[in-house]
Amino acid sequence: MHLNLNLRARGFHRAAWQHPSARPHAVTDVDFLTDLVRTCEDAAFDAVFLADTPVHRDPPLAQPLEPFALLSAAAAATTHIGLIGTLSATYTDAQLAAHRLASLDRLSGGRLGVNVVTNAGDEVARNFGADAHPAHADRYARAADFLDTLLRAWAPGVSPQGHPVIVQAGASDRGRDLAGRYAEAVYTGSSTVEDGAAFRADVLARAARSGRPAGGVKILPGLIPYVGRTEREARDTETELERLAVRAVDPIPRLGELLGLDLAPYDPDGPVPLDALPSVAEFRGAVSRFTRLRTIAERERPTIRELAERAERSLNNVHWTIAGTGRQIADQLEHWYRGGAADGFNVLVPLHPTGLRDFTEQVVPELRRRGLFRDRYATTTLRGHFGLAVPHPVAA
Repeated sequence: MHLNLNLRARGFHRAAWQHPSARPHAVTDVDFLTDLVRTCEDAAFDAVFLADTPVHRDPPLAQPLEPFALLSAAAAATTHIGLIGTLSATYTDAQLAAHRLASLDRLSGGRLGVNVVTNAGDEVARNFGADAHPAHADRYARAADFLDTLLRAWAPGVSPQGHPVIVQAGASDRGRDLAGRYAEAVYTGSSTVEDGAAFRADVLARAARSGRPAGGVKILPGLIPYVGRTEREARDTETELERLAVRAVDPIPRLGELLGLDLAPYDPDGPVPLDALPSVAEFRGAVSRFTRLRTIAERERPTIRELAERAERSLNNVHWTIAGTGRQIADQLEHWYRGGAADGFNVLVPLHPTGLRDFTEQVVPELRRRGLFRDRYATTTLRGHFGLAVPHPVAA
């Protein structure tokens, strides 16, 4: 089983910065952030993962540090753990990116991964002097060209792992096609083991149709864990964070943006208007998040307000959330892993630093007792940690 930490200094609950154990000003504290990375390395995590978007929608909760700058500091402070940063294929020059990524991969000893995304929203486009964000199909066509350019530009022999590991996070049909052709790890948002197994089987089938070898793609769903010595303690932490949350801004308009529908005409305490939602083909935003929210609305029938608050609670990361003891959480991770729903997990800790410590001290040892997770590193590169083959050079 593989484990990545999705690193966010304040944690993945909107009220985490208000908790007594939190360090709300640590978002630019490189010592604090590299300490979190070292905690993961001490637990033999495969990698830390840094998300990014080239626009600040919510400045008080934003991550101000550019991912690869922070990963450079983390590389200098560690020796084994993988380092995955996010890069926009829509708004980044591929040749320049290839040089910078290859440099950091070499300097880190072959520990770099790059999460290639297409972004969503016209506000991103305006940051780059454009009036509107490209259409979904155009974004993915550009992403394929971007990845082809990276692969051609990366010279053989520069990195101990061949070249940086390619990570992808789209769940739309085009996103899955891109993953099948290029991705070596896929960050996804499945919320049930059945959905996870279906997604994994689909992406692996697309990879096989692209002529890729078995085992060449690792599927890593997001997981938001609340860990306690007892189940009650874990749930109390979740409840306490909810109690601390102060909603100065109504979350419903933001939900409308995520769903591509103005929700103002609808009763906030009524059902989500499923019939009025755009189709995936019509939607211009983040399709994977849209799909997860729509699935929740269809299956669980929350009110508009309930769905908006649920999305806001985890900073719009609508992932599988579980509260329990280390053993209870390990039971569920094992169920997903053995059920073919995951090769591992991207862990979104709701509260730092205590949440990460609880996970590494209570969940990880339980996984080790079951033979599901390494005791120590046996490899030195990210590709080695993931069990991926060193790639052959791509002909120019």
